Amino acid sequence: MQLNRILLTGGSGLVGCTLAPMLRERYAVTHLDIQDPGDGLPFIKGNLRCLEEVADACKGIDAVVHVAALHGGAWADQGDQMGFEVNVTGTKNILEGAARAGVKRVVFTSSIWASGHGVPPPAYLPIDEEMQREPAELYGLTKLLGEQMCRYATAKYGIGTIVLRPGGILPSENYAPTQSGFLTALVDVRDVATAHVLALEAPREMMHEVFIITADSPLCRVAPPRVKEDPAAALDSVVAGAGELVRNGDVTLAPDAEWYTIAKARRLLGYEPQFNFTLT
Repeated sequence: MQLNRILLTGGSGLVGCTLAPMLRERYAVTHLDIQDPGDGLPFIKGNLRCLEEVADACKGIDAVVHVAALHGGAWADQGDQMGFEVNVTGTKNILEGAARAGVKRVVFTSSIWASGHGVPPPAYLPIDEEMQREPAELYGLTKLLGEQMCRYATAKYGIGTIVLRPGGILPSENYAPTQSGFLTALVDVRDVATAHVLALEAPREMMHEVFIITADSPLCRVAPPRVKEDPAAALDSVVAGAGELVRNGDVTLAPDAEWYTIAKARRLLGYEPQFNFTLT
């Protein structure tokens, strides 16, 4: 797929400011945001909640990378109504604006929370893209609705939509290779940014797909009952010496721990996370 002009939303955020320099090495990138990210790239001031502003920004664009969303502290500060409007109405407007402009592909940043967490427990482990479970909170629901709108846009308008479900995103400066989160749902922001580039560059015939994007958990190489019965021995069997970290409390695995497989992203996108759980 020949892509030259990219519209990036959310360029001021953690993922966006990591991704923008990677994109500008390959494409002509323009920001769509409520304020200029200040990285020297062209900037269009626009509100995702306004369809006409979004549609105007999509004119002349080949692909949109839609990272912008409310979550975490920003969601808490601005409330559920604003969170729903930005995450759901904003995504609808991106897809509709892209359709009007003849955009070829939209890459949408979803979340593993689109498939819930905690209660009820997952039907199986590791969790993959096919597991059916309702979101556990409104944020997760907004992401699931965004995914469904992407699938609809592909069927209705013929736009390629690639959905990425990152886990808990860790700033690069906080990376440490023995963090417990890398066994379950954590992912370094640099790997998330790389996954977005891979999604943009996926083959033309990939029209709609959903991909989990986390670190490469070694627990995926162990039978889940072994992990539940003896976490230290299970981890030791795939990362020699790591069991001692569990036994002395430096690495913790809760009895209800959940972990994810990146097998689909590896197979179809060539995703190979560089920041994983390791002792070296």
